[in-house]
Order: sequence, then C-alpha cells, then structure tokens
Amino acid sequence: MSDILSIGAGAAQLYRQSLATVSNNIANLNTEGYSRQVATSTESMPSQQGTVFIGTGARLDNITRAYDEFIESSLRDSNSDLSTQEPMISYANRIVDLMGSQTSGLSSALDKFFATASDLSADPASTIQRNMFVRDAEGLASRFRELAGHLGAIETESQSGITLQVSTVNTLTKQLATINTQLNGKISIAKQPAGLLDQRDQVLRDLSDISKIHISEAPSGEVSVRLGSSSGSLLVDGKKSVDLGVSFDANDPGRVDIVMDPFGDPRAASTVSSGLLGGLINLRSQTLGPAMDGFDYLAQTVVKEINAIHTSGLDARGARGTDLFQIDAVFDVTSPTVSGDATLSIEVTDPAAFKFESFEVRWMATDSKWRIQDGATGAITFATPDSTGFAHAGLNISSAGTLSDGDTFTVEPRQRPAAGFRLIQDDPLAIAAAERLRVMPSASNLSDTKVTLEYGQVSDFTGFASGTDIYTLGNNPGIAAGVATTASNIEPAFIIPKGADKVALMMEVPQDSTTRFQVMTHEGVHVLGHGIDASTQAALMSGDAAFGTADAYSSTYLNATGTDAYQDLDMTYGFLASSIQQNGFVANAAGTGMVAQVTTINAQVQTAAVRLQDNVSGTTIDLIAADSLVLNGQSLSALTLATNTKSSAAAMATWLNGATSTTGVTATASNVIRSTAENIDLTQQVKINNVLIGGGAYPADIEALSTAINNQTATTNVMSYVSREGGLVVTNAPGFEGENIVLSNPDATSATNALGQANDTYVGSLQLDSADKVRFTFGTNGVPADLAVLGLRTGVYMNGSADEDLAVFVTGAGSAKIAAGFTAPDATTTVADEPPFRIDFTSSTTYTITNTGTDTVVANRTYVVGEDINYKTLTLSFDSAPVTGDRYVVDGNQDGIGNNGNMLQMVALQDKAVLANGRTISDGYIDLVSTVGNKATLARISQDALQVVYDQAVQSRDQVSGVSLDQEAADLIRLQQAYQASAQIIQMSSKIFDSILGIR
Repeated sequence: MSDILSIGAGAAQLYRQSLATVSNNIANLNTEGYSRQVATSTESMPSQQGTVFIGTGARLDNITRAYDEFIESSLRDSNSDLSTQEPMISYANRIVDLMGSQTSGLSSALDKFFATASDLSADPASTIQRNMFVRDAEGLASRFRELAGHLGAIETESQSGITLQVSTVNTLTKQLATINTQLNGKISIAKQPAGLLDQRDQVLRDLSDISKIHISEAPSGEVSVRLGSSSGSLLVDGKKSVDLGVSFDANDPGRVDIVMDPFGDPRAASTVSSGLLGGLINLRSQTLGPAMDGFDYLAQTVVKEINAIHTSGLDARGARGTDLFQIDAVFDVTSPTVSGDATLSIEVTDPAAFKFESFEVRWMATDSKWRIQDGATGAITFATPDSTGFAHAGLNISSAGTLSDGDTFTVEPRQRPAAGFRLIQDDPLAIAAAERLRVMPSASNLSDTKVTLEYGQVSDFTGFASGTDIYTLGNNPGIAAGVATTASNIEPAFIIPKGADKVALMMEVPQDSTTRFQVMTHEGVHVLGHGIDASTQAALMSGDAAFGTADAYSSTYLNATGTDAYQDLDMTYGFLASSIQQNGFVANAAGTGMVAQVTTINAQVQTAAVRLQDNVSGTTIDLIAADSLVLNGQSLSALTLATNTKSSAAAMATWLNGATSTTGVTATASNVIRSTAENIDLTQQVKINNVLIGGGAYPADIEALSTAINNQTATTNVMSYVSREGGLVVTNAPGFEGENIVLSNPDATSATNALGQANDTYVGSLQLDSADKVRFTFGTNGVPADLAVLGLRTGVYMNGSADEDLAVFVTGAGSAKIAAGFTAPDATTTVADEPPFRIDFTSSTTYTITNTGTDTVVANRTYVVGEDINYKTLTLSFDSAPVTGDRYVVDGNQDGIGNNGNMLQMVALQDKAVLANGRTISDGYIDLVSTVGNKATLARISQDALQVVYDQAVQSRDQVSGVSLDQEAADLIRLQQAYQASAQIIQMSSKIFDSILGIR
C-alpha cells in the first residue's frame, strides 16, 4: 500500500507544481518579455522485486522556458531594422512641412523678391518701388535665417536624441553585465532561473531597438554583445561593459562620431547603421546634413549671384552698386559659469579681420575689463568696453544683464551661411537698378542686327602659359641682379603683369650679340621691339596658346610714342633717363621767410665701360652703323674706327657731342683706374702706355709711386693721386680725358703690375647730360649690341600701367642677362577690365576692337557667324550676322542711371540656370524639399515592409514563447484532472490500508 501511496503522493506533488507553472503563465500573460514556462516530468527510478521491476511513479524534472534562439535573434534584427525608419520618417516629414510650407518656406519669399524687382524694373526712378524692393530683400534674408533656425533646432533635437540613445545603451550594457554576473553562478543554462534569462533577453531586445547587435552566448547563458556584426565593437564581455560616447561637428551636421570608452581609452566605434541610434545617425548624414548643406549652398549662391548683379550696376546717385547681402558667421555662446542673467551679443563688423576661431571671454569686475583668450593659440588680450561693447578680431561684442566677476563665455563660430544671411544695403537710393555699361549700334549701320551685352563674365584671356612674371626677378634693375636668359623665337621669356608701373626691364648683351626684346599683347599687337618678317611673326605667336592666329599680328603701334603709342602708354625701347623736378624752399627776396621753389635736376647718365675694339682690318669700320641709334629723336651718324686704332670713350664722346645741337645731350669721357692699398704691390714695376714708371726703380711707398707716375705725365698723358682710403687713382691727364690706358709689366712672367691691376688696355666710360632727357631708341638696323658699344644696357621702359598682361620675348641667338625694376600695384588695387571700346566689322568675317578711350586698335579678329564676341569680361551676342561697316560702341552708362537694365538682369536671375544641371534658384530649393520628401516616402515604404517582417517575427516568438490563454486553459483542465486522479490514488491506498487494518 505504501508504494501506491507514495506514487499517488508524488503524482499529486508533480501535478500541483505543473498547475502552479500554468498558473504562473496565466498570471504573466501581459508581462513584457515573459517567456512561457513548461514543467517537464520524468519517470522515477523503478523498484526491483525479485526479477520484476515495479514502477515508483513520476517526478518533476525541470521547469524550462519555451524558447527558440533563432526566432529570438530574428526578432531582434527585425526590431532593429524597423526602428531605423522611425527617426527618418518623423524628422524628414517635419523638414518637408517646414520647407514646403507656403507661409514659412523659401519659395514664397523668392517669388516676392523677384516680383518686387520686376516692379522696380518697370519704374526704376520710383522711391516707393525702391523702398518695397528693400523691404522684400530684407524679407528674403529673414526667411533664410528663419528656416536655418528651424533646421538648426531639428539638428539640435536629433543631437539630443543621439546623446540620449547612447546614454541608454550605456545603461543597458551595465544591466547586462550585472545579469551576466548572476548567470556566471551556474555552469549550464539549463540550471538558470527562467526569469533571469527572460530579463537578459529583454535587455538584449531593448539594445536591438537602439542598434543592431551581435550576440555570442556561453554555456552558462552569459552573453557577449558587439555593435552590428560579429566584427563590431565589443560592448559587453562577460561581467565587463564598455561605455559609448558621441561627438558632433558644429560645422558638419552630417558627421557623428561614436566613440568607445570615451573617458578611458577612447577609440572609434564600429559603424552604427540601424536601430533608433542608427536611424538618427542616418537621418543626419543622409537627410538633415545634406539638406542643411544644400540650403547653405543655396544661400551662398543667392548672395553671390544677386551681389554680382547688384555690384555691376549703377544706383540712383550714379555710383557703382555695392553688395546687397552679406553672410555673417553664426556663434554658439555657452556660459556654464554664469549664474545670473548676463548674455553676450556678437556682430561681425570687419569680415576681413575676422578669424574663424573660438575664444573665451571672462569679465574682470575689479578692472572693468574683459579677458579674452584665443582658443587656438592661447594668447590672452584685454579689452575695456564702452557703451557699444568692445572690439575683437573683426567683431563687436556687447553684453546685456548684470555681470558678475568671473562670468565666462565660450564663443564658437559656426559656418552656417543661411543662418548668417543678412541685408546690408537698406538705402533705397543705393539700389543699383541701372546698367553700368551699354552697347549702342552706330546710326549708320547697314544691318538691323540687335546686340546684347553681358558683363562680369570670365575673362576671355586668362594669362600666358609660358613666361616668367617680372615680379619674380626682384625689384632690382642693377647689373649685378641680371638673370641669364636664353633667347627664343617661340615662347615669351617674361610677362609684364597688368597694373605694373614704372617698369624698367634691362638687358645686358655680349659684344656683337643679336639678342633683342620684342613686346606683344596676347591679341598680337607688337608694342615694342624690332620689325619682324612674316615667318618670325608666326613663330612668336605659335608657342603660347594665349596668342591668336598669326594673321592677327599688327605692328601699327610698334615703338610709337605719345598719342600714337599703344593705349597712349609712355613706353621706350632702348635707353631712357629723364630729368626730375625737386621741391624745396629758399629764402625770399627780403630775407624774412621761405618760399617754395621747384628745381629741375638734369638727366644724367654714367655708362659702364665702353666696348674695346681693335681695328686690324686695314680699312675703316663702323662700330655703330649710321641711323642705327636715335638720340632724343635725332638719328645719329656712323661711329667709325680707323684702321690700326682702338675704340675709346674719348672718341665716342666726340662722336656724340657732334650732334649736341640737335640732341641736347652732352657727353663727357673719363677713364679712371682705382687700386686699393691692399692690392698695390711695390715689389713689382709698371708700364703706363708703354712707358716704364720710375725708370725701373722700386718706390718706397704708394705716395712715391704716385709721384713717379706724375713725373712722367708728359709722356704717358696719365696722372695719379692717393685716395682718402690710401689707395691710388690713375686717370687721364687734362686734354686726354677718356683715352685708353695701357698697363703692363716689364716682367713678362707676371700677369699683374705694381698697381695690382691686370696687364691690359683699360677703356673709359661716358657721362651723358641733358636738361630734358637722354633717350636712345633704335633705327631700322639698330640692335641692343649697338648701345652696348657705348656701355649702355638696353631696356623696356613703361611709365604708367597697362590694363593687360604684356608678353616679352628675348629673340635672336645666344643669351642675355635680364634684370627688372617696377612698382607693383597694391593688393587692394584693381585694374579696370571694362574700358570703353567699339567693334568695327571690316568685313563679314573680320572685325577690330578699338579702345575708344585711347583710340587704340587692340585686336584684329576673325568673326564666325553665330558666335559671341568676348572681350575681357564682356560678351556681345548678335541676333543675326553683322555686315561690313557695322559698328557697335560699348561705354559707361553715366548719363543713363534712370534705366532699368541692371534690375532686368536681377529679374532674369529667377529663370537663370546658376546651379548644377541647369537648375535655377527656385528649382534648387524645390529639389532640396523633394529630396527630403523622397527620403521620408522611402522610409515610410520601408517601414511598412519591415513592419510585416517584424510582426511575423513577433508572431513566431509568440507561437513558441508567448502565453496563450486557450493553451493554458486546456493545460489547466488536463493537469487538474491528473491532480484529481492522483488524489484518488491516495484515497484508494488509504481505503486499502483501512481494510487491512480491519481484518481481525
């Protein structure tokens, strides 16, 4: 009986526990994360009685969770994917509602601005229309700032959302590490409490809602968690969790950096691309960031395009228009130490001085000063505020509220152009409605061709491909500064940049050199140099793509002067020295005061040593051919050298002085040999002009040597004296100035003599004087080598600046040394690119461009029917082909400030393709809104699809782990019946036992 009783009692206990499990399932029907528990039983060990095994009943084996790890993993992944879409849908729809609104969007402000511009173009003289234009321009700027502010608020909100999600991840990983610690107490997951495992799985599901994770499970049920995939960053490893951190770039909203262990060993975390955190990051990188960047770019484009038009016109006062809009920096001001109501306001007052760097300001109440510390360098400065604040690095900084000692503000500039969009021209009369240039067909034109003018275009000439900028030579025209330059008939050697003034480009050539300068414009106008044949013309214009075709070559202005010169420039090719006027003061006639006096200082030139040439030909030769040189407009006769004679400065002075009456130039020759005391060698002898000085006796000192030389002046025609420095100066005797001096040594083995000079013939130099100028130019056959005979270098001189680059060729053979002097324009100086000009069609296929300010033909070009004409930054378009004789004049619009041409260009901007892919400003804005809307739509479609996947995963989990009342009710009835049956067994065993006790 006891066996039956124990079996019944064990069964009752088993089914009581099973009923408790079912009851627990029913009780936790709505408990989040609860997994249905299942009580499993097993047969008790049978009892052997003889050869028979008798069953002993059943016992409770375990209470386990209804769990499928693959379904659980699928649920986590689908949850991550679904959560990814929510931020995109929520925020993207807000952006679309904001930017696409008729009242708050940009489209209405743009339409209103251009409509007002159209109204002003219809009545440009109306002050009312000008005021309305200013009003709507301010409205446009304000709308940009408002939208930028709303986008900034969304950016801040998403930033807070990311920070919150990262904080939540850190909380969950710490919880998971704690659960792992508890799970570590048992070696098998089968022995773990089901509730603890449910708690673990719920934390994992919460983590997967924030980011997709990869799980590795130990036999005990402990888990390791990585971000994303199996190769992702490790968040939880057993009992240890690693915190996440996040950083943002104030100037790049699309950039979000997730950092592992930010306060320990910081390192970049693996990419987070799903879950709520991934969705927020994707929102910023794929939608919000591009939208803000695109909106900022649109703001920059609007400012650039509108300012370009506005600055190209004339205002109501006839002045050039100024910028209409400006983009200021935006500042983030934080004040963690400020407890009162003090605030800072910052305004950019000098954009050029503003440095885009953070800084910190601290109020020093004792001194009533601000302490300013540069965030980049740490440099500290101090500023005392006035009623308007204080200035710092191009900013005006003012405070409001009550300041306390030590109040500190950190200022961080941000590059958000749309937020800094500002109207800076609020004077109605300063609105530039009129065009600054106009094009007028001649009344005598034979065709009815209409022409339109566009300006502010990219210049048709962007520079020469070859040639060295003369600025690189250094501003030193001296002989010692010369740079060796090889002659070339193909490419320019140097470029004289537009705006360069007082240019002197000097050439030093060897004897009999054929090297020479040629100066040309890129249009093929030969400005300075020598006449060249057709083949040379073609060669010069072939080596650099900046030149036009060879048939554009023109020598009309070659070496011309005055009003006949190219662009009326004061230029000289040859040699030039001018007199100067000096202002000073002298005593008046009464001796009672000073009066101003202008003194003219003559032009004076000291040449280098003239060229020495020995004529052994047996006949008279020309050192300089007749008419090769022109001095002050007077062609010079030939400089000849008789047979068996040598050239000398004296002979050249005589030659030049023969033309003084017509040239106004006086030449004085001299020949001076200077020996320093250190170089003089009194142990040697010297012959001067083949006369042995001192009869061969060695002088005791330098003074004695000088005396010996002077004792023989009558035969040598040379005299000497001791210089202040103690050296010796040897020169010609009076009446023999400029004659050659021959030095030699009786000792044929010595290369030098007592003067310490080389044994050689020494030639003199010339001093040229003129009350006006000394100006050498070249005749038909003259070359730089002719000037070199006189000890002069050849130069290109330009007094005044050209409005275009000039190419300088060094042609001929061999090389020359080139040096330059110049005055470079200031960095703030601009050279006008819009001179008045006219276009004359010399035929149906050719035309000339003439600068009407100087009456200079600056270009001879070929015309192709249907093509525009580009000149500098201007473009002329024709509606039909002009004919021979047609003329079009482009000039300033100073007498037409009431016209509407510039405002018409402003109106036309509305339909102008200024963005990529031929999009207008309005198109660009609509594209921005559409792109965000498309993102929201795609996210909604993805969410709908992923919702189905997630619902299926939830359903699959519920089928396995979820509590079903129907199933639990059935189990309850089944177990209740089993429990009642177990009670019947116990009751039966009791009756049997009582029956046994009743037997007597």
